[in-house]
Amino acid sequence: MLKNAGFSEKIEIEGENDVTGQDMGEKTNLKSLPYSQANLQQVAKVIKDGGIAVFPTDTIYDIGCSVKKPDALKRIFKIKDRPLNQSLSILISRPEVALEIADFREKDLDILKKIWPGPWTIITRARVQLAPGGVGPDGSVALRCPDHGIALELLRTAGDTLAVSSANFSGSKSPARFDEIDPEILDQVDAALDAGVCPLAGETAIAKIEKKRVHIVRTGCVSKDEVARVETLLSQMVSE
Repeated sequence: MLKNAGFSEKIEIEGENDVTGQDMGEKTNLKSLPYSQANLQQVAKVIKDGGIAVFPTDTIYDIGCSVKKPDALKRIFKIKDRPLNQSLSILISRPEVALEIADFREKDLDILKKIWPGPWTIITRARVQLAPGGVGPDGSVALRCPDHGIALELLRTAGDTLAVSSANFSGSKSPARFDEIDPEILDQVDAALDAGVCPLAGETAIAKIEKKRVHIVRTGCVSKDEVARVETLLSQMVSE
């Protein structure tokens, strides 16, 4: 069985020696890096050092940071002019990580693996304490494991979890291509990885689990058949 303590140790909140946007902007020029293994490593280092970065997923481009860096999370909220009570999503490198963060049971993993990796964000109660903005005021956390090789590689390199939001200003269209990202967003981040077009080019679907009930909050870019399939799987999971 996975241990909570291990994840808690891994996400112990860090504050000292974090880089600031100004310092990193002065030292690096990483705002439009074409994807390569070396460039991905640079972006991962930016994130691990406390910076924020734009990168592709299977659905849209996200802006993200380490869940261990509260100041980085605050910067994302400031850039997007987003209220702190609208928590960020948490990207995970593999379904197993969800058992450590959220109120899933080990037997739920078989079903989660039938949904992830994929374009689904699942909201449920958090199991561990996260920095402000990583968990909702009701104690819930929004998790997703993207079906995108570059995003998964970045997650594995940067520490298995990233706090993210779409790489746009609140109320604007979410970018599915790098050239759709507002230049003002790129000006305010520390690094950006360009991998062209996101394969699904649309918003994720969102399912919320609450009081052993499943509610489809948003269907996003997912087909009706896929929505029905996932809703059935999650309903089966919570009823067991």
